[in-house]
Amino acid sequence: MPKLVDHDERRHEIARALWSVVARGGFEAASARTVAAEGNWSLGALRHYFSSQDELVEFAARELIDGAAARIATVLETMPAGLPRCRMALEQLLPLDDVRRGEVRAWLAILVKAEVSPSLAELREVALDGERQLCRLVVAELSGHPYPTSPSDWPAALEYAAVDLHAWIDGHCLQAASLRQLLPADAARAALDRYLRQLSVTVAPGTA
Repeated sequence: MPKLVDHDERRHEIARALWSVVARGGFEAASARTVAAEGNWSLGALRHYFSSQDELVEFAARELIDGAAARIATVLETMPAGLPRCRMALEQLLPLDDVRRGEVRAWLAILVKAEVSPSLAELREVALDGERQLCRLVVAELSGHPYPTSPSDWPAALEYAAVDLHAWIDGHCLQAASLRQLLPADAARAALDRYLRQLSVTVAPGTA
């Protein structure tokens, strides 16, 4: 009896194989041959699911974004509002384990490739907007202010705080992914906790 293949799962597996290759060697190393070898597939099997590298990269980029968004959504849906929930949600973006470290390295490669790829540039904007919305949610939660429907719907000081938090997260992603010895996971968690505790004081009601 022929072996049944879950085609959706196989596409996900190929996407994960692509990011494993990219995390180690960048997009320059991610040929159809190296991605196929990563998963022990034939080139024909790979091309059965994706007709071009661009199609694979775009699918895999969406997978990366959706995976992080799903983890964040789980945190927001299962934890009560407060600083611990804010910290846990933001931790989903930091390279605190091998999986997230690989994701961040792949994302950094996407940012470079997006400069010459309109489809990836569009996905980049979607991801950055989602991250900014999360930062606004954190600031709103710590300040006790309702979540704004637009940046003009709350005090400028709170929007600045969200912008600063966004930059802090991106900077620590870069440092923790590329200079792991300078910012190991425990240190990154502690740094995030300190930042959020200070932020909660800065944006407390009556101060912003």
